[in-house]
Amino acid sequence: MGQNVRLIGLILLVIVLAVLGYRGLFGERPAHDLMVVSANRASIQGLTYGDSTGLEPGQIVGVNDVVKTAANGSAALQYGDGAQVMLSEATVMRVLNADATGVQIDLGEGEVTARVRQGAPPLDIVTKSRTIRGSDADFTVMVTRDGGFSTMAQRGQISVLGSEGGQSIRSGVAVHSQKGGALLIEPVTENLLLDVEWPEETRTRLSEVEVSGQTDPYATVTVGTGPEAVRVRSDRDGRFRATVKLREGENEVTLKVRDVAGREAIRVQKVRRDSTAPVMQAAEVVWGP
Repeated sequence: MGQNVRLIGLILLVIVLAVLGYRGLFGERPAHDLMVVSANRASIQGLTYGDSTGLEPGQIVGVNDVVKTAANGSAALQYGDGAQVMLSEATVMRVLNADATGVQIDLGEGEVTARVRQGAPPLDIVTKSRTIRGSDADFTVMVTRDGGFSTMAQRGQISVLGSEGGQSIRSGVAVHSQKGGALLIEPVTENLLLDVEWPEETRTRLSEVEVSGQTDPYATVTVGTGPEAVRVRSDRDGRFRATVKLREGENEVTLKVRDVAGREAIRVQKVRRDSTAPVMQAAEVVWGP
């Protein structure tokens, strides 16, 4: 009888250990764990991974880890029940907190689009001056290097928090602000403003030209194509300025703008570079009497 009891106890212990082991290996991770689901030209560094290393699907991004995407890079992280944080190109973010109370990331520069479903921990995106919070919303945040930002909810509502308190922002409305400046709240129109000031001369001997203009505040402006493309962000007034290199011969300079609402506009201008010095023709001089 005693042997049977001990045998049953041993069997129960094995079952419990097996269940715990299975959950540890294959069970659901905590709802606040940020797991990489896709990465392209992105890196991670911090307490978890040490020096900068390539970002790969399946990695868990921990507190104080920094994720960076290069030009033309991207990354997507998932947590909770389908909540996602997607980084666009040239973006730098650091995880400040990730627990059952919520996920908090610091967006130093670039663009993040978030999809937070009801039941997932809320998400805070911290800029240099304010915090954008979403608990059941889809929203985008763009941040410039000097602290200016734009944000917009595509679904649900978000809160913009600062030293003066918080303000609830409904979907379809864009919010812009300089670092520490007042909020500019405006409805998003169908068409994106884009006024480009091209060089006056379409033929030049110079190796580069400057393009300027005006668009939506803090929008991403890309001038040129491929690896040599130049990316800048417009300021609070929507002004931008960029210098792009020219190759010898005809150049088709493409200028593309995308704002926080996902609106895009494209302009193209042809500029010819001819660095060959003009040829001087020799002339016969006849001296008269």
